[in-house]
Amino acid sequence: LDGSGPRFVGHAVSDDLINWETLPPAIEQGTTGAWDDRKVCSGSVFQRDDRYWMAYSATSSVESPPSEPWRWQRMGLAWSNDLTRWTKLDENPVAEPTTPHYERIGSGQRKMQHWRDPFLFADGGYAYAFITARATKGSIKERGVIALARSSDMRRWEVLPPITHDRVAEEMEVPQIYKIDGRWYLVFLTLGRFMAPNFAQRFSGEVPERSNFAMVGESPFGPFRIHGAGQIIPHGVDDYLYAAQLVNFQQKWWLLATIHDENSQRISRPIEVYADATGIHPVA
Repeated sequence: LDGSGPRFVGHAVSDDLINWETLPPAIEQGTTGAWDDRKVCSGSVFQRDDRYWMAYSATSSVESPPSEPWRWQRMGLAWSNDLTRWTKLDENPVAEPTTPHYERIGSGQRKMQHWRDPFLFADGGYAYAFITARATKGSIKERGVIALARSSDMRRWEVLPPITHDRVAEEMEVPQIYKIDGRWYLVFLTLGRFMAPNFAQRFSGEVPERSNFAMVGESPFGPFRIHGAGQIIPHGVDDYLYAAQLVNFQQKWWLLATIHDENSQRISRPIEVYADATGIHPVA
């Protein structure tokens, strides 16, 4: 996503997680009037049926004016045979929040349709998407949930109730599911101002502006529980470390995140991590 020009999903490759070669954009915003002509952003890629599939979130210029560029979010899909040339589905958008499980317009601090950051996962013959959303019930400060949708053909998607997890924030962004050494982990991002009061009290000092967290579960669908603050990488209150992804590379797990400093926004250097019964932690 480049805010100075056309919006797109970037593409880069590396053989060491440190040095990256930038390739042409994977997909770009749609043509004027398309459902994704305003913003395209956060998603994931996996392989299924001898193809690569990318799930992404987007907004349209008709429904999301310049003053509210994130107001109406939906999920779309694209496919590729080589990870380089991508084709968007004609059926897009394939999923959006529906009642009775999910709010259409958020009741929290950000008044928009929360339906973004789809993470693809396969289980039992179905493809699943784990999606940032908000529930229709519960305390307004704890309605941030991980929505669930599933499909047998990648084109028709059924929206299901959210997975079971501890409620800790108004928004739980960039969700991901990983199985490491027999346990399941839910990884997500939230901002300090979105934390539920009871969760924010778990920090001994001031809560971080933004950070990445992990919950531990019994299956990819939960229940997931957070231990302590659940913060993956402890860091300064104002440090800009977010939207982390885990990568299994050379038989080790590494965390990559977005950072922002005097050198602009970029991917961090890889941080080796390990998983245990309480969460995910940096290797000392």
